[in-house]
Order: sequence, then C-alpha cells, then structure tokens
Amino acid sequence: MPTANKIILCLSLFIGVTFVYVVLYNQKTSTVSLTETERAIINNLRLPPRNIVQDDSNKLLHNPKAEILGKFLFFDTGLSRSKQIACVSCHQPEHYFSLPSDSEITLDKQVPTLLGVASFSWFMMDGRADSLWAQALLPLENHIEHGGTRTQYVQYVLSRYPELYQEVFGGFPYELISADLPAQASPLSQYPQEQQTWQQIPPHIQQAINRVFSNIGKLLAAYQATLWPTESRFDRFVDQISTATNRTIGEAISLLTSDEVAGLKLFISDQGKCLRCHNGPLLTNGDFQATTVPTPHPSAEKGRLKGIELAVADPFNCLGIFSDSNPSECKELIYSKRYGDELNSATKVPSLRNIGKTAPYMHSGQLTTLNEVLHYYNRAATPFGAHSDLEPLKLLPYQLNQLEAFLLTLTEYDSPIQQQQETSAATK
Repeated sequence: MPTANKIILCLSLFIGVTFVYVVLYNQKTSTVSLTETERAIINNLRLPPRNIVQDDSNKLLHNPKAEILGKFLFFDTGLSRSKQIACVSCHQPEHYFSLPSDSEITLDKQVPTLLGVASFSWFMMDGRADSLWAQALLPLENHIEHGGTRTQYVQYVLSRYPELYQEVFGGFPYELISADLPAQASPLSQYPQEQQTWQQIPPHIQQAINRVFSNIGKLLAAYQATLWPTESRFDRFVDQISTATNRTIGEAISLLTSDEVAGLKLFISDQGKCLRCHNGPLLTNGDFQATTVPTPHPSAEKGRLKGIELAVADPFNCLGIFSDSNPSECKELIYSKRYGDELNSATKVPSLRNIGKTAPYMHSGQLTTLNEVLHYYNRAATPFGAHSDLEPLKLLPYQLNQLEAFLLTLTEYDSPIQQQQETSAATK
C-alpha cells in the first residue's frame, strides 16, 4: 500500500476512534437551554429553608425542652448495653448524620441520613415503624445495635435526667423508682432469661415502663425532627434560573457545568425515569419500590409486605395506647395497603440529598460508588421470578457520566458542623 494511502487510512481510523469516544464517553452539551416545563419541574426540587413537620402521635415535636433532652439522649452512650454506643455513633453529624464507609463500626445494613427524616410517614427499610419515635425505639433493643433492654433504659433516663424529664412531661413516674425493677428485662431481649424476667413483672408496672420507654422515643424524635439539610450548589442554581427570562437563561446558568445541566435534564426526563421515585425537595417519594439489589438484606427479602405486618402489630404504633393521636388521625396506618405483589421485596426509597458523600449504597452497602449504582439501574437486570419495579434505562456511557455529575451537585456546600464538645460532655 502506498505511503499516502497508509496516512489517509491512519487518519481515518484516528478520526473514527475520536468520534466514538466523544459520542459515547465524553460528549459535552454544546448549548444549554431549559424549557418552561423543565424549569417548573426543577423549581419543585428546590430545598426550602425548613420543613415544619407534624406528627399527631408525638405531642413533643417542636417542644424546645423536649428537643434539648432528646439531643442529650442522642449523644448519650448510656443508652446501650455496653455503655459505648449512642445514636450519634452511627448517625454522625460530620457525615450528614450517616455512617461513613471507613467507620470502625460494622453493621449489616446501610445507615440512612437523618437530615429531613421527620418528613416521612414510614420508617426503617421495610416501613415497620409508622412514626419517627416508634422507629427510634427499635435500635435500642436490637442486639446488633444498642443491645440493651427497656428496664435498663427507663431506669437510666429517670436517674440521669430527673429534672429535665419532669419539666418535659409535667410529672415523674415515682412508682417505677420504688418498684425494684430488674436491671435487664424486655419482651424483645436476645436473651430468653431477660424475656422471662419481663413476664414476671406485674402488668401495671410493665405498662408504666413502656410509657417511659415510648417517651424516650418521642424525645429522640423531637431532636431528630430539627435536623434538616442545607442548600447545595443545585439549589442556588434553581434560584438563578427561577428569576431568569428566556433571553437571559443562558447567562443565569453559571453554577452548573454543561454536563451537570445535561445530567439534570436527564434526571427529570422520561428517558431517565428518576422522578418516578426521587422527587420533591428531598428527592424521594418516601414510598417503597422493589429494586432487586444483589444479596438483599433480610429486611428487603419480603420488604414492605413484611414491614406493614410488623407496623400493624407494633404496640408503639399510632393506634397504640402510648400514641398521642386520636384513632381518626392514624389514617396512614388504617388505610395502608397490606397485601399485593407490589409490596413484595419493596423497600423505602432513600433521599438523594448529599448522595455523593454517603457511600456505600443500596440496602447493605452492596455497591460502593455512584458509578456502580447508575450502571446497575441502567441494566436493570432482574433475577428470574423476582418482583422488580426497574426498567432498563439504556443510557449511553456519556449520559451516565452526566447523570452522575448532576447527582454530585446535591451535596451541601459545607459538611454539617459537628456538635460542640460541651454537648456530648454534658451527657457524661
């Protein structure tokens, strides 16, 4: 082959390879524009300064004294059998109230952020708790988390915080102080002897213990309801475009790169399908979806199908005697769907706020990077016979890169400020 032809062939191959790379892996958005419909959708994703939540089953929400005592309890290692674990051990403020992947603490499940947590109607992966205060009680008696019992916690809180407790609740359960309670007893203890000890406690004393135990959950919920994410680069971008005209929209788009805007457009598009589950200011519908992740956590195997069964049976639910609600106010629990194939393996949709800083991902941290997560959803491979809500996205590699670029704009400008040393010191 003549030299000139060889040169032409090499140039042709180079141009072809370059074209494929640009199109498939590194495509840039040459022009950025947003339709009126897109702008309207994006405005609905803007994080408000604060979301005032209400829970009729917990009258302590927005009670300043309850928030203070709840904060003390959140940081207090006395609420564990070992006296070494507190709520803050896994929900770390400097990591958006979640557990970082390099933590020395190991759990068999993902630890979700608590920022904005009070906005939801259901809690835990399978929705087994219908309130934030009912959820707060579950880790306390879980043997792989706090691992203690309700007699331990009730005696500890009443002896450690007697004045604050009385200020919040307007009284003190003196019958428990004189009842000579066992150090460890609970109907949910991992130890059969402690379950038997619980059964030997007179019923009226059991009920008094449960009342104080439920109050502990309500105090923790009162503090957690004050936790709210702060704005990200995306939110400031929304502010820019909300005041821009069609003529100035190009100038307004300066906080996000062209790839980040392209990723945002994919996120809200029918092609990306992200808004089906991740909508609203917290970028979650708070509902349950079957995503058939590999090696699911035990709570995900039956998912919502089992979770609603547990919620209905929970003595600390909205309809229980420890709830502050009237039965008519418990519509979420009363009218919740309890049967159906769509509940099988369906788990709670997480918020995408700060998603770039809260790895690993999925139920048990099966996927370590956002790139892995996006490729997983892009394929949407479903095991034979499994119920799944996923549909293949069929996005090209460069589109996945753009989508990831957008997701990274959802991180707060600054990591949440760590609690002051005197806050934790006050609980010792």
